[in-house]
Amino acid sequence: MRRKQNRVLTAIAVTAILIGSGVGAKAAYDSVAARMESMPEEERREYVTELENDTSVTIDGSWSRKLTNDEVLRLAALEREYYGENVFPEQEVQHVKTLADWDGQSVCYVEEDGLLHLPKSEMTDEQLLQFIDHTEKYNYVMEKEAEEYPAEEEEDDLDLSNLYADVENATQDELIDCGYRELKDFFGIELGDEWHARVEAFQPSACDPDAGDIHDAYYVYWEQAGGTSYSSEYVVCYGMHDLKLRVVAVGGREHWAGLGSYSEEEGMAKAEKDKEKVLTELKERYGFGKPDSERMEVYHEYDEEGDARQARYVFTYGILTVDVLWDLADERMASVEMLEF
Repeated sequence: MRRKQNRVLTAIAVTAILIGSGVGAKAAYDSVAARMESMPEEERREYVTELENDTSVTIDGSWSRKLTNDEVLRLAALEREYYGENVFPEQEVQHVKTLADWDGQSVCYVEEDGLLHLPKSEMTDEQLLQFIDHTEKYNYVMEKEAEEYPAEEEEDDLDLSNLYADVENATQDELIDCGYRELKDFFGIELGDEWHARVEAFQPSACDPDAGDIHDAYYVYWEQAGGTSYSSEYVVCYGMHDLKLRVVAVGGREHWAGLGSYSEEEGMAKAEKDKEKVLTELKERYGFGKPDSERMEVYHEYDEEGDARQARYVFTYGILTVDVLWDLADERMASVEMLEF
């Protein structure tokens, strides 16, 4: 239960904090929360059965096929409408007993094999909205079912209450302003009003002083209104105790789906060719010279090997490690992480 909760935290959090402000295709509810709370008991029991039958260990392991790049891009846009503007599907995903009961063209959960079946052809916007709605209802029922079980006792007495600390060494506004300047310089972008910033202060040393304070940090996130884990997001990270820049990055499946793809061999060849461009940019931005050591690989964040879209470079400069993700087709940095060990 806990394992499955972790993979949907973002979607659940969005549901909890967003207030809808639009009229959807099926304007029967004024918020996602109201839609979930009004779920009929029979439908809720169907999702309980689905939850009990789910043995997958990956997000897409419970689907009949993976989403295409185009579907991921449209899904991310539709999620923002679903969570931010209350745009709901005209129909719900059906639950059937056997594969023989499925029409082969709709989005449908089949109890026989425990999979959410997707049409082989590209899904329509309505079908993608049904997919989003199904995921939200599954998550909602999972949370309600989890509330009926007592929390497991921790194996030790480690106090995690202070893991996420208040912002102390800098105000949130200062961190956001600083981070946004870094973001604009790094990616050459301006973010519109649909983007919202939030700050998290992550302080592992408060729970485990013996580990030191090397990982204590302020994270500044920029997320789109109504966005979920599929949507692109930006993050800038600073060391909590010295306010040194640690990370600048863009992530999310939406970003990944828009990247060009290479085979493993092609990706490695392209990564080797682009290495000097990466080193040149690091020198121009941060003044780094020739690294003491280097390591390179093609990166597979969401897909299996054979679909290389980014290269990962790890350079060391004395006690400093610089970890770079490079979008191969677009020849640009997607992230840089700098940490002293």
